[in-house]
Amino acid sequence: MPEVSIIMPVYNGEAFLNEAVNSVIQQSYTDWELIIVDDGSTDNTAKIINDFTSLDNRIRSFYQTNKKQGLARNEGIKQAKGKIIAFLDADDLWEVHKLEVMVDFFHQSTCELVFSDAYLQDDATAESKRFGVTNTNYSGAKGLESFLFYNRIPLLTVLVKREAIFEVELFNNRGISEDYELWLKLLLRGFEFKSTSQALATYRVHAQSTTHQDKLAMDANIDVIYSLYKNVNPLYKRLFGDYLKVWYRRKLKTIKDRTAYLNFLNVLTLQHRDNFKYQLLLKINPALLGYRFHKRLLSYLIR
Repeated sequence: MPEVSIIMPVYNGEAFLNEAVNSVIQQSYTDWELIIVDDGSTDNTAKIINDFTSLDNRIRSFYQTNKKQGLARNEGIKQAKGKIIAFLDADDLWEVHKLEVMVDFFHQSTCELVFSDAYLQDDATAESKRFGVTNTNYSGAKGLESFLFYNRIPLLTVLVKREAIFEVELFNNRGISEDYELWLKLLLRGFEFKSTSQALATYRVHAQSTTHQDKLAMDANIDVIYSLYKNVNPLYKRLFGDYLKVWYRRKLKTIKDRTAYLNFLNVLTLQHRDNFKYQLLLKINPALLGYRFHKRLLSYLIR
């Protein structure tokens, strides 16, 4: 039985899949299995996968009709034999000592999840920078607050206990930010995280990558926090409410036109049907005040 199961969802990944899988095969740590879940690809992905499964018996593959990456990851986790789960998307890369370093780091800690820094590489410009992960422990209210401020984990660096993922019922299938939701659920369940500042992987930014969808990610993050806020332990209700407001203000700062503003206002008032101030503002036609003044008024009410 392998110690580490690596979950790799892929959809039409022929351009990057070879490099991603080879970065696993070249690992200095060898007690792993790679589970590739083909999420209904229509390009040459299936052939590339078959070539690799024929080459290395530690690589297994599964196929599903296109259901998005959350369900693809869940299928991989369900099929996993290892007690430790790692994640690598089909367009990203690991440094050769990634697993060796992180498995040792995992065993030295008492945490359920560990992660590291990584490089963010823009394929269009060849520029590279780091995510900025520091040497930190996260748990309890302080850990939750740190993560409610923003998602601190590059998914491709994670090692996490398989049983912990099942305890919080796996990934939701949002398409964006399902990893952020999983981290928050794990922290709410009382699990602990530990991070290292060592950069051990490369996240590639290109036209199809999720980093290219930052505006959508912000909306998804708001929905994640709101969804958890509705049923969160009363001990954390105020904390989640305060950080919802932080994300609302961030969203307002990105809005540059009336249509986007009205869409956001509708979302906000749907999420807070019992908030008299928001509902009253909704009834005031932005055309009467000008949407920019209306937006400033909403920003004031969100404080």
